[in-house]
Amino acid sequence: PKVDKKEYEQKGVLCLKGGKGFPLNRPVGILRWNYSGEDSAPFTVNCWPEDEGSGTINVNMEFELQRTDAVITDVNIVFPLGTTDPPVIESIDGQYKHDANSGMMCWHHDVIDQNNSTGSLEFSIAGHSVDSFFPVQIAFTSQSLMCPMEVTSLVSTANGSPIPNNMTVRVVPETYQCV
Repeated sequence: PKVDKKEYEQKGVLCLKGGKGFPLNRPVGILRWNYSGEDSAPFTVNCWPEDEGSGTINVNMEFELQRTDAVITDVNIVFPLGTTDPPVIESIDGQYKHDANSGMMCWHHDVIDQNNSTGSLEFSIAGHSVDSFFPVQIAFTSQSLMCPMEVTSLVSTANGSPIPNNMTVRVVPETYQCV
């Protein structure tokens, strides 16, 4: 939709140009933003591959929740292995899946929150290049916004009366990776 940018900048009100109403009974994306504050990453991921010199690489990965107010769900930490060979898992918090066809591994967590705020994965695999484990790509969802923003009400632009509504908050990062 064509949002009236002037109205938003002056009053913080999201409305369509020309006073048109939003379509009923279907979702409409009207606001996108970027947030890059120091607290924008809800959790960090570290990856330390170490070449043992014998054709084996030991890898230690860890995550740590940075924002104790966040509840992060369906977390997938995906990275290349540099080979189609399966890894030898030494220890793991969460689950993993190895895709031999693509040479990728997915480290999965159902929930990262204040009760499950850290995790680690240790494995070894045949290889010689510690750079082959990057980039690490991270996907997740959250019903908590990652920036200080809140929708306080919906009102009619015609008469200012409240509009009954249902609101769903869902954060899905477009890109989140460690390079």
